[in-house]
Amino acid sequence: MNFLKALFGPSRKDVWRQLAQEVDGQFHEGGFLNPFAVQARTGDWILTLDTYTSGDGKTNQTFTRLRAPYFNPEGFRFEIYRAGLLSGLGKAMGLQDIEVGHPRFDRDFVIKGDAPRRVRRLFDNRKIRSGIHVQPRIHLSVKRHGKWFSKFPDGVDELHFRAERAIKDLAQLRALFDLFGEILRHVCYDGKAEPDDAPTHIRRLRSPGGRVMDKYVLWKGDGPRRDAATELGRLGDPAAIPALADVLWDEDTVLGSRAVEALAGIRHPASVGPLVPLLGDARKAAGLRFRDGVADALRQLGEGDLVETVRAALGGDFGLLKAYDGGHRAGIVAALGHALEGSTGVHAANALAEIHAVEALPRLREVQRSRGTRDAAGQAVAAAIGKLEARAALPRAAAAADVEVDTLPRSAQAPGPDPGTLPRGSRAP
Repeated sequence: MNFLKALFGPSRKDVWRQLAQEVDGQFHEGGFLNPFAVQARTGDWILTLDTYTSGDGKTNQTFTRLRAPYFNPEGFRFEIYRAGLLSGLGKAMGLQDIEVGHPRFDRDFVIKGDAPRRVRRLFDNRKIRSGIHVQPRIHLSVKRHGKWFSKFPDGVDELHFRAERAIKDLAQLRALFDLFGEILRHVCYDGKAEPDDAPTHIRRLRSPGGRVMDKYVLWKGDGPRRDAATELGRLGDPAAIPALADVLWDEDTVLGSRAVEALAGIRHPASVGPLVPLLGDARKAAGLRFRDGVADALRQLGEGDLVETVRAALGGDFGLLKAYDGGHRAGIVAALGHALEGSTGVHAANALAEIHAVEALPRLREVQRSRGTRDAAGQAVAAAIGKLEARAALPRAAAAADVEVDTLPRSAQAPGPDPGTLPRGSRAP
C-alpha cells in the first residue's frame, strides 16, 4: 500500500478526508451504493461534495459534483462552462448568451443567464472569475427546483457544479469550496462577507425552515431564520416588524420566541399589535413558557395593563375586560378567539359574550363546528353564539341600553346592525 501511495500519490479518499479537515467539514464514509462525500457549512449554506456515475451500462462516466441549496425567491439563474462544451444547452433552458465585459473571460467561457445585468454584476467579481478560471473542467449553474418532485421547499434552488472524472487535487477542491462561498454571498447578500443590516436579515428570516435529508442533510433552514430574528431585534429597525410578525405563529416555536423577543427589543408601538393575539395561543407546542414570553414582551412595550386584562378574563374575571378602554380591542378579541380551543375555552367564550364581541361570531362558529357541544367549552361557545346573534339583530336603542358605547361593536353603535355581522338568513331592520 505504501508503495502504491508513493507511486500514484494519496488516494482520492485520503485527499477528501484532508479536504474535510481543511474546510472544517465532515467526511461521510459512504457504502456499497453510496460514494463517500464531504460536507461543510459556509454561512447559511450546506455544501455537499460527492461523485455520481452516468451512462447506459456499457459506457459510463464518473462526475465530481458540488451542490449547495440556497434561498432564491427571485428565481435568478445562470450557467457557465468552458467554450466549446455543451453548446446550445443554455438556449434550451431559456437562457441567453451574455458577455460580461472581461475579454479573456468572455473568450474562455460561455455564460448564460436570465438577467443580464445581474449576471454581469456577478462576474464582475474578480474572486469569482479567478475561482472559475482555476477549474480545468467546469459546468456551473443554478438548478431550479419546482413544486413537482422536488425535495426542497418553495423558493429554494441549488448552486450546482459538475466536472468529468473524480477530482483528487486538494488545491482544486479547496478552491471550488471557496468559489461556492463567494458566489453564494454575492447572489444572496449582494457580495457582503458578513451582512449585518435589516434587509439582509429579513431575507434570511423569510427563507423556508425545516430540514431536507437525502443521503445526507442538504438543507437546514431553522438555524439561519432563528439567528436572523435575533439580529433584527438587536438592530432595532422598525422596518423588520412585518417580517417578524409573519413568523410569530410559525410551527418552529423557537423561531416564534425569537421573534417575540425581537419585537420587544425594537421597542416600537407597532410591535404591540401582532403580539396581543398570542396571549390566547392554545397550541400545545407553544406552551406556557411561550405565552409568558409574550406577556413579558408586552410589558416591556408598556402594555402591562393589557396583559393583566386578558389574563384575568381567561381566569374567569371579566371586570378589567369590560372596563378596558385601550386601543387593542381587536387583538384582545383575537386572543380570546384563539383561547377557545385551549384549557380556558369556557372563560374565553363567556368573555366574548360579556363584551358583546359580535365580530367574533365567525370564529365562534368555526370552533363550534369542530368541537360541537360535547363538553363544557363547546356548550359555552354555543351559548356565546346565541347571545351574540341575538345582540347582532337588535336595533341601536335596545343594544345601547345596557352597555357603555365604547365597549360595543361597530354594528351596535351604527343606526342599524352591520349586515356583515348578521347571522345567516337574518336581515337588517
